[in-house]
Amino acid sequence: MAQRPGWHGIPPGMDRYVAPLQLDAPAHRITLPLRSPALWVELSYPDGSSRTMKGFAMAWTSTAVLAQWIEYSRAREAWVLATCCRRRTLPRPIPPAVGRA
Repeated sequence: MAQRPGWHGIPPGMDRYVAPLQLDAPAHRITLPLRSPALWVELSYPDGSSRTMKGFAMAWTSTAVLAQWIEYSRAREAWVLATCCRRRTLPRPIPPAVGRA
């Protein structure tokens, strides 16, 4: 049988990924935005360590945020306390120069 081209192992990073501690998903009063605000999220892990990640607020309540970030080339999500998040300002795109090709 001929070997098929392409990747045949576990995806890169799957063996290193450890999920952060997270809250149970709330059932009531969840806000779903039209555009997800950028944020910094402080993630805590089972071993006691923590990391600050760039991400987006996909939904929120008065006390919790559904944060999404990229880790090992994959989108990850977790419900975290709102106190673990702070707004992040995205740079404005540079408009294209007029008359240039």
